[in-house]
Amino acid sequence: MRSMEGGMTLLEVLLAMVVVAVGLFAAAALQVRALQATDSARHDAQAALLKHTQLERSRAADARKVQR
Repeated sequence: MRSMEGGMTLLEVLLAMVVVAVGLFAAAALQVRALQATDSARHDAQAALLKHTQLERSRAADARKVQR
């Protein structure tokens, strides 16, 4: 008679590895999306800062014209 050991079968181990791999790939994809969003936000902030700087320079130039 065979004894019942509490070990895992090869199929269970492979299935667990597949589940872990899918989780890791999902986490990696999420990290890539976060990096893309961060880069996009940085570009938007730089564009807004540039526009604000140009607007302030224009206002300063107009103020100098009025003072003359």
